[in-house]
Amino acid sequence: MVVDVNVLKALIGDEETMIREFLHDFRLSAAKIGEELRTACAADQPTVAGAHAHKLKSSSRSVGALALGELCFEMEKAGKSGDKAALAVLLPQFEMELAKVVAYLDGY
Repeated sequence: MVVDVNVLKALIGDEETMIREFLHDFRLSAAKIGEELRTACAADQPTVAGAHAHKLKSSSRSVGALALGELCFEMEKAGKSGDKAALAVLLPQFEMELAKVVAYLDGY
């Protein structure tokens, strides 16, 4: 499951309008942070990339995008330790997972 909306429902309740609003806001935020993360990786700034991954980690987990949240966690760790090689390996995985989440949310 790309996004387990039940995770979000457990936090905010079953109000469909509110859920859609949260998911819409998350989608916009995730796209923006994803771009910032990509830019930081391309600019060879692992610490900055890790900070962006940290921001996206919590919100991903909150809306139920658990695989994306886990990738963000791994990228955050790599960024904090300055591990550019790990970020280079994780970035394509992140891109694929983010694309899946965005596609899911576009259809929600």
